[in-house]
Amino acid sequence: MDRAAEWAKALDQMQICDVRRRWAFNLDLGEWENLQSCFHPDASVTVSWYSGSASGFIERSKAMVGGRKPEEHRKHWLGNMRTEIAGTRAVLETDVLVLIREFIDRDLFDYTSYARFYDLFEKRDGVWRILEWSCIYDKDRLDPVNPATDASALYAQAVLEGADSGFAFMKLRQGKRGRTVPESVVIRDTDGERKLRRRGDDWLAGRPLSPILDQRSLEQR
Repeated sequence: MDRAAEWAKALDQMQICDVRRRWAFNLDLGEWENLQSCFHPDASVTVSWYSGSASGFIERSKAMVGGRKPEEHRKHWLGNMRTEIAGTRAVLETDVLVLIREFIDRDLFDYTSYARFYDLFEKRDGVWRILEWSCIYDKDRLDPVNPATDASALYAQAVLEGADSGFAFMKLRQGKRGRTVPESVVIRDTDGERKLRRRGDDWLAGRPLSPILDQRSLEQR
């Protein structure tokens, strides 16, 4: 690779990673218009509580923020990033900590999810944006903010065995909130992760994307 090509690739990598970094600030701070600019108009999202269009995700996020109590908040802490780029297509994988403080059964808890964002990017009119965002869930934990809180009854409801054990407290939280976990949610070291990676390989190879699942019902929940 010649020097000009190396510089062009480095610039693409910087621009791609910058979109994901801006996304974290935009979502956590409620900067909704800026958040929308991180996605292409036809972008899709699949995370623990939602599967559907990026615009639908943003509207649902607005509603969630509006319903929070003063003690509740969240932050997305991004770590290592790696990119694979093929022309105007790219895959970005990012280590992330999802840090949430919220009430569960009248007690305040700190929730931590160790996960990875798996993004398909496309460059249109010279601008990189997210076309498809999925999250791979590695493991999680739930801690009472007040150490004196007896959380044993709550913990007993979490399934800490099997392939979904790393998603146990996330699933418990979503159930407490009356939310539906998408069928397409991806857990570490499962067929779901392997299929997601094949999807990324196909994207880089120039193949068209097929729908992950019928997302309409989840968008409306």
